Amino acid sequence: MTRLLDRNLRDFFNPKYWLVIVCVPHTLFSALVPLSQSEVGSDTFTNATFGLLNTVVLVAIFLFTAGRSQARMVAVTAGAVFIWLLSMIAMDPSNNFDFNASLEPPFLYKFSINLELAPPLLLWALLALSGLLHWNMSEAQDAEEQSDLGSVTPENQSSQLNELRVQMGSMTPETQSNQPDELQVQLSETEA
Repeated sequence: MTRLLDRNLRDFFNPKYWLVIVCVPHTLFSALVPLSQSEVGSDTFTNATFGLLNTVVLVAIFLFTAGRSQARMVAVTAGAVFIWLLSMIAMDPSNNFDFNASLEPPFLYKFSINLELAPPLLLWALLALSGLLHWNMSEAQDAEEQSDLGSVTPENQSSQLNELRVQMGSMTPETQSNQPDELQVQLSETEA
């Protein structure tokens, strides 16, 4: 039962899914909307360009990495943004950030934050958690993830297409009329 729950939790926190879940609202609400509503040179515009830079990094991690390397890139990037957000919230007095602790029994802790800032904090924290959960992905899982990217390498695909073109070019018109379906099926399977 524990293995089943662990596996389902790991599947739920797949970094590739969480990259999309974080990237879409981040791009809309932290980059595009502020860019369209602010003047060039304002603090809002500068912050929005930083948000757009984060979007580019997230898209690059999604497209160019997989497996263990993707999980580690996600954990480092999302963790850094999460800590940056927390520190910016803590430093800005307008965010109503407050943390109090009573060092005598019953050891009460009080933590308050502006609720408008909770969604980005939660999304970036969950993205970082997804990377941390897959940080030490086994070699077999990493290889499986890498193979999901594409089982046919560009070199193999190119050589297979060239062989089919040679076969089609060397056929006479009579032979081509006898076997067009078979070669077309092979060609379409290779190109797919």
